[in-house]
Amino acid sequence: MKFLKWTGIIIIIIIALFLIIPLFLPSTARVERSITVEAPVDKVFQTAIDMNMRPKWDPWIEMDPDAKIITEVIPGGTGSWYTWDSEIIGKGKLTITNFEANKKINSKLEFIAPQSMTSDITWAFAETNEGTDITWGFKGELSYPVERWFGLFIDNQLGPQFEKGLQNFKTLVENLPSDLGRTGEIGETKFKGLMALSIKEECAMNNIRSKMINMYSSIMRYMNTNQIEMVETPFAIYHPSEKPGYTLLECGLPVNKEIKGNERIKFIKLPAGKTITASHFGPFHTVNSTYKAIENYIIENNFETTGTPWEIYITDPMKQPDQSKWETKVYFPVK
Repeated sequence: MKFLKWTGIIIIIIIALFLIIPLFLPSTARVERSITVEAPVDKVFQTAIDMNMRPKWDPWIEMDPDAKIITEVIPGGTGSWYTWDSEIIGKGKLTITNFEANKKINSKLEFIAPQSMTSDITWAFAETNEGTDITWGFKGELSYPVERWFGLFIDNQLGPQFEKGLQNFKTLVENLPSDLGRTGEIGETKFKGLMALSIKEECAMNNIRSKMINMYSSIMRYMNTNQIEMVETPFAIYHPSEKPGYTLLECGLPVNKEIKGNERIKFIKLPAGKTITASHFGPFHTVNSTYKAIENYIIENNFETTGTPWEIYITDPMKQPDQSKWETKVYFPVK
């Protein structure tokens, strides 16, 4: 009887400890790993935010190449998601909640099976002389009491997978083609004109990519809120600025009717008229080569420009991961 009594006491003590100790354990868990990728920050960021690229480096998808993957890429990035369904790695969904171009990406991770759980996923980017430093992080709430015990071991369990994923990501980005871009046939065309909602703001030349994403995202949110349809692909105009190293950047999304807009977002019209145009194929930062080629064509053929050139983005980079296939149409208005 004494043996049973002491056994009962020991069991009670163990249960008490099991329940009491988690009261003092962290209620959240965080796992974080970093790596340096030898590539420009815009290339690294674009690869990380592109859901179509995710299965190519994800360490968990690597465990089951037959997993069913579905992706949905939203223009501008925010709201893009991908889901996985596998007997080996379970079922879940990852959704981009917000981002700051070339600096950070925040996502919501939902585990659906074999158990339900929601976590936050973060990416941080910092350009360096060696390339781009990236930090990939996970943060999740731990329920009482079992998950709080699990939290003691989560870094050791998930850390190696994060390290594997970052190494996969690094290898992928560093082996993506570094296309310098090419210019298609240059010729005279009749621009049909278009109506659009646009934002025009002064922007440092070294911050154009981040500024453009902010502008397009703002216009898209306004259009979604007001149930306005975008009828063609985005465009941008680089108006001259008196401030050295800056441009008066105007980004627009075409619409099919006149819309009032608001204090920041304006309705504009690009008039129809004669233009000299050419397609540029390659990353956005290489488009200057096509601008120069058109300028030379205009001089050699005695044309006279009548305004600021603009560019229209034919290819959605969120749907086409191969940057060498990105097409940007460049227009110079002429007499």
